[in-house]
Amino acid sequence: MHLRSAVLVVSVFLAFCPGLRASAFSINELGARAMGMAGAFVAIADDGSALYYNPAGIAFQKGLLMEMDSLAVVGLFRFKPSDTPPGQYVPTKGFNMAFSPKLIPVSNLYMTKSTEGKWAFGFGAFAPFGLAANSGTFKDSDPPLTKFVGRYAGTRPRLESIWLQPTVAYRINDNNSLALGVALVHTHLLIEKSFLNPRDDAITFGEVLAPRVFPGLNKDQAARSIARLLPEGRSRVAGTSNSPGFVVGYLMKKPGANMSFGIMYRSAVTHHLEGKASFAFTDDYALKSFIGADTVYKLFPTQPVKGKFTTPSNLQVGVAKSMGSMTVAFDFQLQDFNRFKTVPLTFTQTARNAGTALPDEQTLVFDFVNSYQLHFGVEKRWSDKMVVRAGYTFDHTPVPDKSVGPFFPDSSRNNLTFGVSRQRRNMEFSFFYQAMFFRDRTTNVAANAVNFTNGLYSTYTNLFGLGLRLNVGGTTIGATR
Repeated sequence: MHLRSAVLVVSVFLAFCPGLRASAFSINELGARAMGMAGAFVAIADDGSALYYNPAGIAFQKGLLMEMDSLAVVGLFRFKPSDTPPGQYVPTKGFNMAFSPKLIPVSNLYMTKSTEGKWAFGFGAFAPFGLAANSGTFKDSDPPLTKFVGRYAGTRPRLESIWLQPTVAYRINDNNSLALGVALVHTHLLIEKSFLNPRDDAITFGEVLAPRVFPGLNKDQAARSIARLLPEGRSRVAGTSNSPGFVVGYLMKKPGANMSFGIMYRSAVTHHLEGKASFAFTDDYALKSFIGADTVYKLFPTQPVKGKFTTPSNLQVGVAKSMGSMTVAFDFQLQDFNRFKTVPLTFTQTARNAGTALPDEQTLVFDFVNSYQLHFGVEKRWSDKMVVRAGYTFDHTPVPDKSVGPFFPDSSRNNLTFGVSRQRRNMEFSFFYQAMFFRDRTTNVAANAVNFTNGLYSTYTNLFGLGLRLNVGGTTIGATR
């Protein structure tokens, strides 16, 4: 019965694990109890989400525990461009760069088991990185001047990076523990964008067609003319990878001072993606009678593609202190997003070997910087069966001005959280709410003018989370520490 229940829970987890946008593409909201305290949990780590926050915490947990948390994300992203092509339509409130779907569920699963000795074991399935947005809420057949103005920089990103992490922890003595977890990291990435921009890559494509369309004319002049007469293209690149990762943790408790200290390090992971690139084009364009649809599709055939990118490592340290019925905690978190420099996409049918218009490699340049977060949380025992929590986080964005756009309309933010847990026999139910206040961000980068991604980015996001913790052996779970 327990095995069947576990299989069912894992199936539900895998069915509802798309990404969201948080700290570029980092998801720090994993665990309903922890998020009631704004994620200041590395020195507490007393439930299943310890496998994410600090796996050394499972060495102090008793029995066989199962936990599932799920959060829902409702986000509002607005973009008001500072410059547009002549005649471009811009909605009164700016372009809506919404999540797709508008309500995104993100779930995670944890199981831990202690032994009669000093060892404990756990398994976690969670997504510490994810991304989902959609600026392509238009039809390809719509007039060009009514479409999202920044579509040549991107329209729809989607990233899901799921850690499947078995973990072992050892309690050195009554007050100290260590843990190590190794993981299989399954990642799926989708990138969708428009191409054949009349001000950019369509000129390069025009050079290919110049001898055919305007024989005898200056190649550069012909290419610029052709660029304005071509169809608009849409590209979609999707791929998956399976890569290794690891996490280590340490937890120290000082009962005499009612304090605890924790530290966790989660490794960076390099993802080698393999997938497919496909292309589509608008049907109505000036050069249709000269080059025809067959020529366009022959120059951009669907084909296998490879990609590569690295998700950052995560170092988090924290301290917690109990004062009667109240516990306060503070964490500092550092993520080395400077590893996320570029995403190279390598095509297999290129201008060199297959007579197409594709280069050997297209490189998306992001040049992120390191990110840090400050977490502060407080927990109050309200009764023997109920605990209330509140917290605050400051999250410094890793996204530089040059990379702010449809994929990453990101900025630094202040987060406020509230949470509550209620015990019922051998179950504990938890709820949290988080309001994310993004700072308005205005960009003015000369290199981005060709894609019309300079302007004002405004963002606000709500998160709601539920958690269920279950002691399979039937022992009552204490709602307090």
